[in-house]
Amino acid sequence: MARRDTRGLLVMAYGTPETLDDVRPYLTHIRHGHEPSDEAVEDLKDRYGQIGGPSPLYQTTVDQMKALTGRLNWSNGGYRGYLGMKHWYPYIPEAVRQMVDDGIEGAVAITLAPHYSTMSIAQYLSYVREGLESLERPIDILCIKSYHDEPLFIDALAEKLHEAMARVPEERRVDLPVVFTAHSLPEKILKENDPYREQLLETSRLVAERFADLSWRFAFTSQGATKDKWLGPTLAEALDEVAAEGHKAVMACTVGFVSEHLETLYDFDIEGRKDAEQRGLAFYRAPALGTSNRYIAALAEVVRKAEAGEHRDVVVLPEGELQAPTYPTYG
Repeated sequence: MARRDTRGLLVMAYGTPETLDDVRPYLTHIRHGHEPSDEAVEDLKDRYGQIGGPSPLYQTTVDQMKALTGRLNWSNGGYRGYLGMKHWYPYIPEAVRQMVDDGIEGAVAITLAPHYSTMSIAQYLSYVREGLESLERPIDILCIKSYHDEPLFIDALAEKLHEAMARVPEERRVDLPVVFTAHSLPEKILKENDPYREQLLETSRLVAERFADLSWRFAFTSQGATKDKWLGPTLAEALDEVAAEGHKAVMACTVGFVSEHLETLYDFDIEGRKDAEQRGLAFYRAPALGTSNRYIAALAEVVRKAEAGEHRDVVVLPEGELQAPTYPTYG
Protein backbone atom coordinates (compact mmCIF):
# COMPACT_ATOMS: atom_id res chain seq x y z
CA MET A 1 0.00 0.00 0.00
CA ALA A 2 1.14 3.54 -0.78
CA ARG A 3 1.80 6.06 1.98
CA ARG A 4 -1.12 8.43 2.46
CA ASP A 5 0.92 11.36 1.14
CA THR A 6 2.06 9.51 -2.02
CA ARG A 7 0.75 10.98 -5.28
CA GLY A 8 0.11 8.81 -8.30
CA LEU A 9 1.87 9.81 -11.52
CA LEU A 10 0.06 8.38 -14.54
CA VAL A 11 2.23 8.62 -17.66
CA MET A 12 0.24 7.84 -20.79
CA ALA A 13 1.39 6.91 -24.29
CA TYR A 14 0.06 5.42 -27.50
CA GLY A 15 1.19 1.83 -27.07
CA THR A 16 2.69 -0.65 -29.51
CA PRO A 17 2.46 -4.40 -30.18
CA GLU A 18 5.12 -6.42 -28.41
CA THR A 19 5.38 -9.10 -31.13
CA LEU A 20 4.27 -9.46 -34.74
CA ASP A 21 1.50 -11.81 -33.56
CA ASP A 22 0.05 -8.85 -31.63
CA VAL A 23 -0.40 -6.71 -34.75
CA ARG A 24 -3.97 -7.79 -35.52
CA PRO A 25 -5.43 -7.18 -32.03
CA TYR A 26 -3.46 -3.94 -31.82
CA LEU A 27 -4.93 -2.66 -35.07
CA THR A 28 -8.39 -3.84 -34.02
CA HIS A 29 -8.15 -1.74 -30.85
CA ILE A 30 -6.96 1.32 -32.80
CA ARG A 31 -9.95 0.86 -35.11
CA HIS A 32 -12.34 0.66 -32.14
CA GLY A 33 -13.29 -2.95 -32.77
CA HIS A 34 -13.29 -2.82 -36.57
CA GLU A 35 -11.35 -5.84 -37.81
CA PRO A 36 -8.43 -4.84 -40.06
CA SER A 37 -7.98 -6.47 -43.44
CA ASP A 38 -5.32 -9.13 -43.90
CA GLU A 39 -3.56 -6.71 -46.23
CA ALA A 40 -3.39 -4.02 -43.52
CA VAL A 41 -2.02 -6.52 -40.99
CA GLU A 42 0.66 -7.79 -43.38
CA ASP A 43 1.61 -4.25 -44.39
CA LEU A 44 2.18 -3.26 -40.77
CA LYS A 45 4.14 -6.44 -40.09
CA ASP A 46 6.31 -5.69 -43.11
CA ARG A 47 7.05 -2.19 -41.85
CA TYR A 48 8.03 -3.53 -38.45
CA GLY A 49 10.28 -6.02 -40.19
CA GLN A 50 12.01 -3.25 -42.12
CA ILE A 51 12.93 -1.41 -38.90
CA GLY A 52 14.33 -4.60 -37.38
CA GLY A 53 11.37 -5.95 -35.43
CA PRO A 54 8.84 -4.56 -32.96
CA SER A 55 8.99 -0.86 -32.17
CA PRO A 56 11.22 0.40 -29.33
CA LEU A 57 8.32 2.60 -28.18
CA TYR A 58 7.26 0.52 -25.19
CA GLN A 59 10.69 0.39 -23.54
CA THR A 60 11.30 4.07 -24.26
CA THR A 61 7.97 4.93 -22.61
CA VAL A 62 8.89 2.87 -19.54
CA ASP A 63 12.23 4.68 -19.37
CA GLN A 64 10.54 8.08 -19.71
CA MET A 65 8.07 7.26 -16.93
CA LYS A 66 10.87 6.13 -14.61
CA ALA A 67 13.02 9.16 -15.43
CA LEU A 68 10.12 11.57 -14.80
CA THR A 69 9.17 9.89 -11.53
CA GLY A 70 12.78 10.00 -10.40
CA ARG A 71 13.18 13.67 -11.26
CA LEU A 72 9.97 14.65 -9.48
CA ASN A 73 10.96 12.68 -6.39
CA TRP A 74 14.44 14.22 -6.43
CA SER A 75 12.99 17.75 -6.36
CA ASN A 76 9.60 17.39 -4.67
CA GLY A 77 9.19 13.79 -3.50
CA GLY A 78 6.11 11.69 -2.99
CA TYR A 79 5.27 10.37 -6.48
CA ARG A 80 4.70 6.78 -7.57
CA GLY A 81 4.81 6.19 -11.32
CA TYR A 82 2.29 4.22 -13.38
CA LEU A 83 2.20 3.54 -17.10
CA GLY A 84 -1.04 3.61 -19.11
CA MET A 85 -1.27 2.90 -22.85
CA LYS A 86 -4.09 3.96 -25.16
CA HIS A 87 -3.92 1.00 -27.52
CA TRP A 88 -1.96 -1.75 -25.76
CA TYR A 89 -1.14 -3.21 -22.37
CA PRO A 90 -1.20 -1.86 -19.73
CA TYR A 91 -4.33 -0.05 -20.86
CA ILE A 92 -5.12 3.31 -19.24
CA PRO A 93 -8.25 2.16 -17.33
CA GLU A 94 -6.24 -0.74 -15.88
CA ALA A 95 -3.52 1.64 -14.70
CA VAL A 96 -6.12 3.88 -13.03
CA ARG A 97 -7.60 0.91 -11.19
CA GLN A 98 -4.13 -0.28 -10.16
CA MET A 99 -3.37 3.10 -8.58
CA VAL A 100 -6.47 2.84 -6.41
CA ASP A 101 -5.71 -0.79 -5.54
CA ASP A 102 -2.29 0.41 -4.37
CA GLY A 103 -3.86 2.94 -2.03
CA ILE A 104 -3.20 6.07 -4.09
CA GLU A 105 -5.62 8.81 -3.06
CA GLY A 106 -4.81 11.45 -5.67
CA ALA A 107 -2.84 11.59 -8.91
CA VAL A 108 -1.63 13.69 -11.80
CA ALA A 109 -1.71 12.41 -15.39
CA ILE A 110 0.40 13.53 -18.35
CA THR A 111 0.49 12.23 -21.91
CA LEU A 112 3.70 11.79 -23.88
CA ALA A 113 2.11 13.84 -26.66
CA PRO A 114 2.42 17.59 -26.20
CA HIS A 115 -0.41 18.82 -28.45
CA TYR A 116 -4.13 18.64 -27.70
CA SER A 117 -6.75 17.23 -30.04
CA THR A 118 -10.15 15.64 -29.63
CA MET A 119 -8.72 12.78 -31.69
CA SER A 120 -5.69 12.25 -29.45
CA ILE A 121 -5.55 13.66 -25.92
CA ALA A 122 -9.35 13.71 -25.50
CA GLN A 123 -9.30 9.96 -26.14
CA TYR A 124 -6.61 9.42 -23.50
CA LEU A 125 -8.64 11.39 -20.97
CA SER A 126 -11.82 9.52 -21.80
CA TYR A 127 -9.98 6.30 -20.90
CA VAL A 128 -8.92 7.87 -17.59
CA ARG A 129 -12.56 8.65 -16.87
CA GLU A 130 -13.55 5.11 -17.90
CA GLY A 131 -11.14 3.71 -15.32
CA LEU A 132 -12.46 6.05 -12.63
CA GLU A 133 -16.11 5.26 -13.38
CA SER A 134 -15.49 1.56 -12.78
CA LEU A 135 -14.35 2.23 -9.19
CA GLU A 136 -16.43 2.25 -6.02
CA ARG A 137 -14.07 4.90 -4.62
CA PRO A 138 -12.85 7.10 -7.48
CA ILE A 139 -9.93 9.43 -6.82
CA ASP A 140 -9.27 12.88 -8.25
CA ILE A 141 -6.80 12.84 -11.14
CA LEU A 142 -5.37 16.15 -12.34
CA CYS A 143 -4.98 15.65 -16.11
CA ILE A 144 -2.63 17.81 -18.17
CA LYS A 145 -4.14 18.38 -21.60
CA SER A 146 -1.22 19.97 -23.46
CA TYR A 147 2.19 21.57 -23.00
CA HIS A 148 3.07 22.58 -26.55
CA ASP A 149 4.61 25.92 -25.56
CA GLU A 150 6.37 24.96 -22.32
CA PRO A 151 9.75 26.75 -22.58
CA LEU A 152 11.76 23.73 -21.43
CA PHE A 153 10.00 21.57 -24.04
CA ILE A 154 10.95 24.09 -26.72
CA ASP A 155 14.51 24.07 -25.37
CA ALA A 156 14.60 20.26 -25.62
CA LEU A 157 13.50 20.30 -29.26
CA ALA A 158 15.95 23.08 -30.13
CA GLU A 159 18.77 21.13 -28.51
CA LYS A 160 18.07 18.05 -30.63
CA LEU A 161 17.86 20.16 -33.77
CA HIS A 162 21.12 21.96 -32.93
CA GLU A 163 22.86 18.61 -32.44
CA ALA A 164 21.49 17.29 -35.75
CA MET A 165 22.56 20.44 -37.59
CA ALA A 166 26.07 20.08 -36.22
CA ARG A 167 26.34 16.62 -37.85
CA VAL A 168 25.51 17.97 -41.31
CA PRO A 169 28.56 18.63 -43.52
CA GLU A 170 29.42 22.32 -43.31
CA GLU A 171 28.89 23.00 -47.00
CA ARG A 172 25.25 21.78 -46.70
CA ARG A 173 24.53 23.51 -43.39
CA VAL A 174 24.16 27.03 -44.82
CA ASP A 175 20.47 27.84 -45.40
CA LEU A 176 19.51 24.21 -44.73
CA PRO A 177 15.68 24.09 -44.78
CA VAL A 178 13.92 22.39 -41.88
CA VAL A 179 10.61 20.56 -42.15
CA PHE A 180 8.89 20.32 -38.79
CA THR A 181 6.45 17.42 -38.63
CA ALA A 182 3.79 15.64 -36.62
CA HIS A 183 1.26 12.85 -37.07
CA SER A 184 -1.62 13.83 -39.32
CA LEU A 185 -5.25 13.63 -38.19
CA PRO A 186 -8.49 13.78 -40.20
CA GLU A 187 -9.37 17.27 -41.42
CA LYS A 188 -12.79 17.09 -39.77
CA ILE A 189 -11.22 18.10 -36.45
CA LEU A 190 -10.87 21.64 -37.80
CA LYS A 191 -14.66 22.06 -37.96
CA GLU A 192 -14.75 21.86 -34.15
CA ASN A 193 -12.05 24.53 -33.67
CA ASP A 194 -9.65 21.80 -32.61
CA PRO A 195 -6.34 23.44 -31.58
CA TYR A 196 -4.06 20.62 -32.80
CA ARG A 197 -2.74 22.21 -35.99
CA GLU A 198 -2.32 25.65 -34.46
CA GLN A 199 -0.47 24.26 -31.42
CA LEU A 200 1.90 22.38 -33.74
CA LEU A 201 2.62 25.52 -35.75
CA GLU A 202 3.17 27.48 -32.52
CA THR A 203 5.66 24.87 -31.28
CA SER A 204 7.49 24.98 -34.61
CA ARG A 205 7.65 28.78 -34.58
CA LEU A 206 9.01 28.83 -31.03
CA VAL A 207 11.72 26.29 -31.91
CA ALA A 208 12.65 28.21 -35.06
CA GLU A 209 13.10 31.36 -32.97
CA ARG A 210 15.97 29.63 -31.18
CA PHE A 211 17.93 29.83 -34.47
CA ALA A 212 19.14 32.70 -36.62
CA ASP A 213 17.18 33.06 -39.88
CA LEU A 214 15.97 29.47 -39.94
CA SER A 215 14.14 28.52 -43.14
CA TRP A 216 11.30 26.21 -42.12
CA ARG A 217 7.93 24.79 -43.07
CA PHE A 218 5.51 22.24 -41.63
CA ALA A 219 4.29 18.88 -42.91
CA PHE A 220 2.11 16.07 -41.60
CA THR A 221 3.13 12.41 -41.72
CA SER A 222 1.50 9.02 -41.15
CA GLN A 223 -1.84 9.79 -42.80
CA GLY A 224 -4.33 6.99 -42.10
CA ALA A 225 -6.11 4.78 -44.63
CA THR A 226 -9.69 5.73 -43.76
CA LYS A 227 -12.64 7.40 -45.50
CA ASP A 228 -11.62 10.74 -43.99
CA LYS A 229 -9.44 13.33 -45.70
CA TRP A 230 -6.35 13.87 -43.54
CA LEU A 231 -4.42 17.01 -42.75
CA GLY A 232 -1.62 18.03 -45.09
CA PRO A 233 0.70 18.93 -46.64
CA THR A 234 2.42 15.58 -46.58
CA LEU A 235 6.15 15.23 -46.08
CA ALA A 236 6.50 14.28 -49.76
CA GLU A 237 4.73 17.50 -50.78
CA ALA A 238 7.04 19.53 -48.54
CA LEU A 239 10.05 17.82 -50.13
CA ASP A 240 8.69 18.79 -53.57
CA GLU A 241 8.72 22.43 -52.45
CA VAL A 242 12.24 22.20 -51.02
CA ALA A 243 13.59 20.64 -54.21
CA ALA A 244 11.76 23.18 -56.41
CA GLU A 245 13.50 25.99 -54.50
CA GLY A 246 16.86 24.55 -55.56
CA HIS A 247 18.02 23.09 -52.25
CA LYS A 248 20.24 20.02 -52.21
CA ALA A 249 19.54 18.87 -48.64
CA VAL A 250 16.77 18.95 -46.06
CA MET A 251 16.42 18.44 -42.30
CA ALA A 252 13.33 16.83 -40.76
CA CYS A 253 12.47 17.55 -37.14
CA THR A 254 9.39 16.09 -35.51
CA VAL A 255 7.72 18.22 -32.87
CA GLY A 256 4.84 15.80 -32.36
CA PHE A 257 6.62 12.50 -31.72
CA VAL A 258 8.67 12.42 -28.51
CA SER A 259 9.97 8.84 -28.93
CA GLU A 260 11.55 6.82 -31.70
CA HIS A 261 9.02 4.32 -33.06
CA LEU A 262 7.59 3.06 -36.34
CA GLU A 263 6.54 6.51 -37.55
CA THR A 264 10.07 7.86 -37.18
CA LEU A 265 12.12 4.78 -38.02
CA TYR A 266 10.04 3.90 -41.09
CA ASP A 267 8.14 7.02 -42.20
CA PHE A 268 11.28 9.19 -41.93
CA ASP A 269 14.35 6.98 -42.09
CA ILE A 270 13.11 4.67 -44.85
CA GLU A 271 10.20 6.23 -46.73
CA GLY A 272 11.15 9.88 -46.15
CA ARG A 273 14.79 9.30 -47.06
CA LYS A 274 13.77 7.50 -50.26
CA ASP A 275 11.39 10.31 -51.23
CA ALA A 276 14.12 12.90 -50.59
CA GLU A 277 16.72 11.05 -52.63
CA GLN A 278 14.29 10.74 -55.54
CA ARG A 279 14.13 14.53 -55.52
CA GLY A 280 17.90 14.93 -55.39
CA LEU A 281 17.93 15.87 -51.70
CA ALA A 282 20.28 14.64 -48.99
CA PHE A 283 18.06 13.75 -46.03
CA TYR A 284 18.87 14.49 -42.40
CA ARG A 285 16.73 14.09 -39.30
CA ALA A 286 16.83 15.31 -35.72
CA PRO A 287 16.23 12.40 -33.31
CA ALA A 288 13.18 12.26 -31.09
CA LEU A 289 13.48 13.54 -27.53
CA GLY A 290 13.35 10.18 -25.74
CA THR A 291 14.77 10.49 -22.25
CA SER A 292 16.83 13.62 -22.92
CA ASN A 293 17.46 15.56 -19.72
CA ARG A 294 15.78 18.67 -21.08
CA TYR A 295 12.62 16.80 -22.06
CA ILE A 296 12.32 15.05 -18.71
CA ALA A 297 12.91 18.42 -17.04
CA ALA A 298 10.15 19.89 -19.18
CA LEU A 299 7.69 17.17 -18.16
CA ALA A 300 8.60 17.65 -14.49
CA GLU A 301 8.09 21.41 -14.77
CA VAL A 302 4.67 20.93 -16.40
CA VAL A 303 3.64 18.57 -13.59
CA ARG A 304 4.92 21.04 -10.98
CA LYS A 305 3.00 23.92 -12.57
CA ALA A 306 -0.18 21.85 -12.83
CA GLU A 307 0.00 20.81 -9.19
CA ALA A 308 0.60 24.45 -8.17
CA GLY A 309 -2.35 25.73 -10.23
CA GLU A 310 0.01 27.54 -12.61
CA HIS A 311 -0.67 25.50 -15.78
CA ARG A 312 -3.71 26.68 -17.72
CA ASP A 313 -4.57 23.54 -19.70
CA VAL A 314 -5.72 20.99 -17.13
CA VAL A 315 -8.89 19.17 -16.10
CA VAL A 316 -9.63 17.29 -12.88
CA LEU A 317 -11.43 13.98 -13.39
CA PRO A 318 -13.89 12.42 -12.77
CA GLU A 319 -15.93 15.61 -12.31
CA GLY A 320 -14.24 17.90 -14.84
CA GLU A 321 -15.74 18.67 -18.24
CA LEU A 322 -14.23 16.90 -21.27
CA GLN A 323 -14.66 17.51 -24.96
CA ALA A 324 -16.16 14.43 -26.58
CA PRO A 325 -13.38 12.56 -28.38
CA THR A 326 -13.68 12.13 -32.14
CA TYR A 327 -12.55 9.15 -34.20
CA PRO A 328 -11.51 8.38 -37.77
CA THR A 329 -14.19 6.99 -40.08
CA TYR A 330 -13.40 3.34 -40.72
CA GLY A 331 -15.14 1.23 -43.30
